[in-house]
Amino acid sequence: MRMNARDFGVFAVLGSVIASLLTGCGQNATKNSAPTPSTTLAKTAIHFPGGSVKPLAHPITVYVADDKDPAGAGIMLANALGYFKQLGIRIKLETFNSGADEFNSLAANQIDVARGLISAAFFNSYSQGLPVYLVADGGHNLPGRPYFALVLRKSLQGRIKTYSQLKGLKIGLVSFGNVNQLYLDRALAKGHLTNHDVHLVVVDSFSDLVTAMGNGAVDGAMLVEPDIYRATSEGIGFVFKDPTQYAPREEASTLMFSSNFVKDTPVARRFILAYLEGVRYFDTHFVYSHQGESTVLKIISQDSGDPVSLLTHINPAGLSPYGTFSVAQVQQDENWYQQYGTVTHNVPATKLVDLSFVKWADKILGPYHYPKHPHH
Repeated sequence: MRMNARDFGVFAVLGSVIASLLTGCGQNATKNSAPTPSTTLAKTAIHFPGGSVKPLAHPITVYVADDKDPAGAGIMLANALGYFKQLGIRIKLETFNSGADEFNSLAANQIDVARGLISAAFFNSYSQGLPVYLVADGGHNLPGRPYFALVLRKSLQGRIKTYSQLKGLKIGLVSFGNVNQLYLDRALAKGHLTNHDVHLVVVDSFSDLVTAMGNGAVDGAMLVEPDIYRATSEGIGFVFKDPTQYAPREEASTLMFSSNFVKDTPVARRFILAYLEGVRYFDTHFVYSHQGESTVLKIISQDSGDPVSLLTHINPAGLSPYGTFSVAQVQQDENWYQQYGTVTHNVPATKLVDLSFVKWADKILGPYHYPKHPHH
């Protein structure tokens, strides 16, 4: 998800908004709340290394949130390269004014699939009887290629070398009590510090955070690509530590299913199968190798609106070729939100995560073979 200040506002109170969505009053309502399970399959099977899969006999439309984020490469490529189509799935992309609107529509079963942050709203929606399920990795940091990281002013390079030296700095965030503060807390903890040991400053957009860093209003900020590239390429800042050191298993984004779609097993399984085909194409031809890079860049540029010249420079989001992620980490995230009071009901993470679809797809696709010649 292309994360901005609006997106980070997806927290706590869903009640009245969800209620209006459930009664059909939402601005983005595009489908009935209950899909019909699609169990009829075509006769012709598609062969994969781990088995054969029959496509759906009649094309089924799956409603997917369109966030324009290059980290959505798995969906973009699976759609453009025909992986969804060959399994009998039509993708209908839906745009939203904010991450909050997107999440609310997913919780109200008005869309089927979205990529999003593991927010307080995600945990709260389950306790309110409107669950959303995490089903696959949607974006994480790759070692040495930070997609979401703490960036400090260039003038501090050489002076701030350890986590404990972050003490007393002015750190910019787009908002409090969410994933960008969570990442910062992880970094501070490595230096035995807390948020009380730094001065937190809220600036309402990532691009404005870069500007604030440039004019000295803040000493650093939690940034996401392409603003990390902007800050570093313009000599404004430098990436402080590899985020895989202080938040090694943290998801920047996950693939989420609505409560109705997660029950439509034949379609949901095939969606994930095609999605992981797209992810593996992305990993093979762009993340870990240059082979086929032009095709990947063209598709992502067309779907995201970002020029190829920018996409070639920014660090890509890591996308697991197996689609898996740490359930224990999701539980830790929930504990963190409870610490800040934005989540009040304790729900075991195992009830919120459904990795059955990626496990099924991984058996069909077989082992992933990384390219022999890495990207870097």
